[in-house]
Amino acid sequence: MDDHPAAIGQVALRGGMLDNLIELTAEQLIQRQSPVIRKELSKFSTVRKIELIKEALTLEMPECSHAIAEFFSEIGTARSERNEIVHRTWRATDTDEVTALVRVKHNEPEELVRRVTAESMIALANRLLDLAVELGDWKMTANNANLRRSAKAPGMPTPVWPLNPPRKSAKDIARRSTTD
Repeated sequence: MDDHPAAIGQVALRGGMLDNLIELTAEQLIQRQSPVIRKELSKFSTVRKIELIKEALTLEMPECSHAIAEFFSEIGTARSERNEIVHRTWRATDTDEVTALVRVKHNEPEELVRRVTAESMIALANRLLDLAVELGDWKMTANNANLRRSAKAPGMPTPVWPLNPPRKSAKDIARRSTTD
């Protein structure tokens, strides 16, 4: 059990880093809007801000829509796992390495949510950090896509720098090969 508190702390810290980057990214998108729209968008929950970012990236890079959807699905799953670790009730199990996370309700038996180990929590913490870094990469790719579009002027050659998203989806590649 000695490793569990440190692992929980890593999940909380790295989950907070991801949430902070989500907030900063959403704020950047919100600032592009009129004052009335900014006021309403700033009230969005983190889940709604994630949807806003996903939609903005998809609009900016429709050729990467499946990869973007897969990425944001992973963010949702990782954040859900983080919430279970941070906000559930902990119970000992028959081994010191495994801890049970349970849902407690009034006048009902405890419900097992999942079993975790320090190693599985550290793996989640690392995944949360990787997702935060990838979100930054998606932001840079979107900026690159915007620059490529603005550099395409009538009579001008296509910019030479490629659009390199941080991940690719087989569905996007298949769609491109059928439209080419």
